Amino acid sequence: MVFTEAMLFCSTRRAAAVAAIISSIAGFGCSGTGAGDTGDPRTKPNPNEYGSGSRITDLVGPAGWLQPGNMNSEGCAIPADRQAAMTGQVIVAIDKFDETGAGQTGNIYVEDVPAPGEEPKPYSGLTVFAPAFSPPDLRVFEGDLVDSFGTFTEFIGPSSGPFGDCKTLPEFNGTLTFRFESAEPDPLVIVKAGNDPARFDPVRGYANARQFLGMLVKFEGVTLPANPQCTGCPGKDCTQCAPDWVGRYSTNIDIGTGITAGDALGISNELMDVKNDGPTIALGTTFKSVTGIFTYFYGFKIAPRSLDDFEQ
Repeated sequence: MVFTEAMLFCSTRRAAAVAAIISSIAGFGCSGTGAGDTGDPRTKPNPNEYGSGSRITDLVGPAGWLQPGNMNSEGCAIPADRQAAMTGQVIVAIDKFDETGAGQTGNIYVEDVPAPGEEPKPYSGLTVFAPAFSPPDLRVFEGDLVDSFGTFTEFIGPSSGPFGDCKTLPEFNGTLTFRFESAEPDPLVIVKAGNDPARFDPVRGYANARQFLGMLVKFEGVTLPANPQCTGCPGKDCTQCAPDWVGRYSTNIDIGTGITAGDALGISNELMDVKNDGPTIALGTTFKSVTGIFTYFYGFKIAPRSLDDFEQ
């Protein structure tokens, strides 16, 4: 057999098996330099272990399309849906609790992995709704690092009633692929302890609070100014409801006076059964801190994931 140049090639997978045969027949030396001579192979940089796709911070940013006073969100210049391939996100929460009794589970909350020694950046959290998985039988957990491919959307609210003022909820719908197990990031402390109501300024109003959506955050020094409310018990607080009420269980956080309804902050049971598995939630209750996912749906809430997210 006559070996031509095209037939003599170096493959990292096959070189070990065929190098001796090729050398003895054709006098050809196979090396990692690719030049046919001997020497050290070229150094190849290690690929980024977090992937080279988009980060959440590349997609989410300030809402330049806001129109205060546009109560019905008519004619808003909201960015069009777009495809996105994201890498380097860690799962910080998985919604396994059906707080409304209507199948409201399945959302996954992801966050860009911060650089070593740094805090998470603003606009680095995102809600993944109705996720698919590759392979289909993949099961993910908090702390898993994933890649995602799908559609990024600025959701303006249900057709029955938009959020108003052209406010939106950044969301992602697509397929998640497991990369490796990672450490869950520390919660970002966005409200520090103290008595000055100005400590809530970073999350006062949509334009400020949007930067923390979908992120794992911590509020320090939390006081509850009222008993919890139940959507299944309109016009009353939960202490006046029947034990078998159905709906969302939530309470406001005291952030000072002179605020609008849109500036209000609360604690919600979106991710856990706060009523039965959480601490006492009542008028005057105080917590040293509350940790959870920062969510939005007609208003901002912190959604604890377990009893461990409350510190008294």
